[in-house]
Amino acid sequence: MEKNILDSLLDLEQEFYQEGYNLGATDGAQAGYTEGSVFAVEKGFEKFVELGRLYGKALVWAQRLADSDSSRNSSQESDKTDTRKSQQYNEDDLLLEPFVCKEMLPLPASSRLAKNLEILLELVDPASLPMENTEEAVTDVDERLKGATIKAKLIQRALGEREDASDIHPDVKDAQVAGSIILLMLQRCGVFPSSTMDRPRHPTWLSVFNPGMRSSSEVANDDG
Repeated sequence: MEKNILDSLLDLEQEFYQEGYNLGATDGAQAGYTEGSVFAVEKGFEKFVELGRLYGKALVWAQRLADSDSSRNSSQESDKTDTRKSQQYNEDDLLLEPFVCKEMLPLPASSRLAKNLEILLELVDPASLPMENTEEAVTDVDERLKGATIKAKLIQRALGEREDASDIHPDVKDAQVAGSIILLMLQRCGVFPSSTMDRPRHPTWLSVFNPGMRSSSEVANDDG
């Protein structure tokens, strides 16, 4: 009888250890799933913002290229160039209204430029971007984003343009801002507990919705 009591005391530490381990593993799995979901939304938002930005730039370049063709004197060579451009991409679907780019300089005629622009438009076409949450879809988006970034840089170098920081909204460039907005929305909807919002966040997230709005830190810096 005494031997059985002593045996249970010897196993008491192991029982507490196992119980604590099981509780920690369960809590860690829940916390990891929550943080992983938030991280996935942040990265997905960041990637598609960049794809949309590249698509917008490609549309402007396409319109400028089309304007350069239309402004050139009518000739047989010009007619062939216009035909080739119309075959490369559908102007009704891809080009902007003429008044949007009327104040921009037309692009020089170049078959290489037109080819790179055609590939860029195909890579960032919203209608063909996969939206499924699968490994294949994520890999496809990553590869297309990488290829589109390279093509955009090639076009910029060919045109003598540079990546201006003013082209990118300062809050969109910061992935933490996107995460702050998403987390705030999820918290307001009661999806995540308030403890997930205890980490310090970027103070200027409101300017994403209102670009004219300034954060308190910016105002303090100006006053100082």
